[in-house]
Amino acid sequence: MAIVPRIVIYGASGMSAASAYNFAHGFSRPICEVAAYIDDFRGGFGHHLDGVPIISFDEWKNNFRDLACYVAVTDPKSRRRLVEKILAGGGKFQRFYEPPEVAIPGVSIDAGTSIFMPNCIYPPNTKIGCHVQVMPMCSIGHDVTIGDYVTICPSCTISGYVVIEEEVFAGAGATVVNGTQERPLVIGAGARISAGAIVTKSIPAEASVAGNPARTLRELARARKARE
Repeated sequence: MAIVPRIVIYGASGMSAASAYNFAHGFSRPICEVAAYIDDFRGGFGHHLDGVPIISFDEWKNNFRDLACYVAVTDPKSRRRLVEKILAGGGKFQRFYEPPEVAIPGVSIDAGTSIFMPNCIYPPNTKIGCHVQVMPMCSIGHDVTIGDYVTICPSCTISGYVVIEEEVFAGAGATVVNGTQERPLVIGAGARISAGAIVTKSIPAEASVAGNPARTLRELARARKARE
């Protein structure tokens, strides 16, 4: 029987518990086992989450630093900050989907990334960066590149020939239509896509969009004012 690695999850919320469940039950065998949760506010006071201790950052450094970590915070910028904190403290991260029995054929997945399986779809030639969160019921098309620290919330659909740059947040039920091989549809770094939005064209970096078709919040406000 394969040895299941033990990890530490940064965060002790419902998302952290859901991530632990996914690691344990998302595939035919567990990907890892959670040894502890780090919480900057509740850690170190004897609290537990589903029977697993909630520890402080200092406790992690003193007792758990040899274990790989996973950051369960959903906000991309906050997740980057906590990853950098772990690395500065001497911590490490691992690739969860390298062993053959848990690998996704045709998909490259970097360290610290979590994919809620088995109810997500991934065609070939898809590259997913580090510290990405892909939540349940998502469909990722062929020839898609997803940058580091991206969050894709439940029930999102990302069509083929799409590039999602780093720190993008896609709300629940968002849809990104397909680009082309010659001209991929690009979601710029730090962009935020509201829940249920239908993205039909490229989005600039740091933009916030909503609606069908998705437009920036400023454009939506202008259109609303024009109708008044």
